[in-house]
This record gives sequence, structure tokens and C-alpha cells, in this order.
Amino acid sequence: MKINSLYWALPLSIWLGCSCSSSTTEGELETIPVGSAYSTITTLKASDYFREVTYIPLETTDSVLVGNAPSIRVAGNRLIVSSSQKQCFSFNKSDGRFVASVGHIGNDPEGCRELTGWLDAANGYLYFLKGDGVSAIYDTDGNFVGTSKEVELSDGLFGIDSNDYLDKQTLVKHTSATATKPDRVILYRDTTLLASFPSHGEEKAIVSGNQADIESIAVFQQALMGHSMIFIHYKNGDEMGLIPTEHPFWHVGKKLYFRELFNDTIYQVTKDGLLPERRFDFGAMTWKREDRYDAQKDDAIYPLEVMENDRFLWLRFVVNLYRQDKRKAYNALYLKKSGEVKVAAYEEGMENDLNGFLPLQPTFVTADGEFAQLIPAETIAEWFEEHSDAAELPAEIQALKAIRADDNPVVVLMK
Repeated sequence: MKINSLYWALPLSIWLGCSCSSSTTEGELETIPVGSAYSTITTLKASDYFREVTYIPLETTDSVLVGNAPSIRVAGNRLIVSSSQKQCFSFNKSDGRFVASVGHIGNDPEGCRELTGWLDAANGYLYFLKGDGVSAIYDTDGNFVGTSKEVELSDGLFGIDSNDYLDKQTLVKHTSATATKPDRVILYRDTTLLASFPSHGEEKAIVSGNQADIESIAVFQQALMGHSMIFIHYKNGDEMGLIPTEHPFWHVGKKLYFRELFNDTIYQVTKDGLLPERRFDFGAMTWKREDRYDAQKDDAIYPLEVMENDRFLWLRFVVNLYRQDKRKAYNALYLKKSGEVKVAAYEEGMENDLNGFLPLQPTFVTADGEFAQLIPAETIAEWFEEHSDAAELPAEIQALKAIRADDNPVVVLMK
């Protein structure tokens, strides 16, 4: 098997336009018309979606330096920042003070293979992979809690598994179809399987899960809005793209939602099954399931991630996923009350008309509906250099002038 490590910069659009509204017939699923909104690209303004924006500089010391390409998660009063340098730090949400390092790389009983993992926000636990289906569990203050063994493992490389929580007692997992099992969502507690629901995806894997059948693997680092993609070419001509950090679950209050890959339907996950609640209408841009392994597929929408609160839903999607020469990324925002959908170029972010500072581009949302993102200190320092004559900035923004380019990033919280 040949492995090539390639690095692609994501080409992005900067087109402008307007918005569209949804229409739902009684008795049908609520429909979000992303396809029609995509035909009229526009800009996004923070004041249409958020009421306040808060900036929290993370404490910087010689021993606490956040590495490249970090990610942010929020759990209670903790800000959890992981990076590709195999670090995970916990900071105080109220003031950015460093709290603890969480986990470490190693083969010892408390050691981990990686420090990105997944967050059980209901219990304040982070799960980091150790290997062979075993994860190390840490709390958000850096204390080792124990280990956990996967309740079900796929026999072969068929896709990427995703874990989340339903409530404080019940965990969930999505696993791709295999040679013998359908694409499914599993409910479990410790090592006990509670339920397994077909996710309305494939009944059986179309591609081989045997590594001996793979001709080559190419890894495209940071190609998709901070996500990397693994592109697999099989000896029989089949091709498949996997996004390791793609996460099909999200929370709104006490509800857990799920979207099956290559499916336009949003389901609520319950202890009794998956309840269809809404659907995306991609129109002529729909990527049909039978075309999912067509690497030359043109002009189709691939939904990458969903974030949501009680007022709006934020969808990020990619057009021409497999086509590096044509690939473009977008944000789509759906206002629930009005049914309005706006689509804008991802690279433009959301215009911050609330305080006139840098555009907003959240990457995480809590179950309570608070959005979060990280802004590199270098980006902030450069902004002030380019806007030295900026006047009437809020005091909170003015305070960021003290940020140095080599400091830890600043967390942005949006409500």
C-alpha cells in the first residue's frame, strides 16, 4: 500500500448575493432550502444572529504554549484547547487562566495515543484513544478517571466512528456500514449495548474494508475548513474520501441530533430510535447516495458540519468535495423563526458589525447554544497594525492591543 502525504490549501469563493426562505407543508418535515439560497450568495452579519461577543485571552507561559491548528471545546467553566502538537490544555472560562494539562502521550496505564478525543460535556469527561478500542478518560481539570473499552468495533476500514452522549448515563456512537452490518447509531453504557438503530444509510458497505484491497492513500492536511481528508483509491477502481474529524452529532438543550453522511435528513436521537425532524433541500446540488464514490462528481453539496441553538442553525458545506481544482466552502445560516436561509463564502466569515472587529467563524457550540472559536494571537496583532487608526472600539477590544504575536490564542464566545 502506498501512502502519500499531500497538503492542499482550500480555494474559497468571495461571491456576494441575497437570501431565501423555507416553506413547509403541514405533515411534512421542516425543510431548509439550502440549494436555492446557494444560487444567491450573500454576506452574513453578526447582529442578525448574536446579541453579544466576548473575548477571552488564554494565559501564556513558557510551559503553556498552544501549538498549531488548535481546536476549542467548552464544558462548564472550562475551555479545552487541543492542538496537532499532541497537547490538551484546560483554561478557566471566566478569565482564560490556565488550569491543567489534560492527558499525556504514552504507553503507561494513563497514557494516550492522541489528545484530541471527544467530549462528554454532560459529565465533563474527555475520551482519548489508547488503542485497540480502549480510551483513557480524563475530567476537564486534568484528573485521570479511568479507561473505557468500545462496545463495538468494525472489522475492517469502512469509515470513521463518532462518539457522543445522549445524557449523563447514556453514550452514543455512529459507525459506518460494514460487510455484515448496516450504517447505525448505537446507545451504550460502559460496555453494555443498550440499543442499535439503522441510521437510514447503507445496509451493507459497498467498498472493501480490507487494507489489502487498497491501492493508495493520500492525506490532505487542513483541506476542508480546518479538517483533513483521507482519500482512498482501491485496486478495483473504487474511491472514497474520509474526514476523520467530521462529527454527525450535535446538541440543542437536552436534545441530541444526528445527520447520516450523504443524507439530507436531520434526526433526533432518542432511547427508542431516530426521529426525523428536518431536512436540507439541496435542489440540483444534491449528491445522490449512488454517486458517493465518484471522485469526479461535479457541483454537488457535501454537508460537513452542523451547529445549532434555539434561534438558528449553522451549516458548513463543501461543493466539489473531491475536486481540489474546483472545491469551495460555504456557511449557510437558517433562522428558525422567519425560515430565512443565507449562504456566504466560508473565507469571508461573518461580518462582525457588533463591535467592528475581526470576522466571526465559530467551530463549536455548547448544548446551551453558546458558540466558540479561536483567533490566533498573530492574527489579532496584525489586525491592530493594519487598523492603527481604528476609533471608537469597545474597551474589551482595545484591551486586546496588548496581545503579542507569540501569545496563546484568544477565545471568542458568541451568544
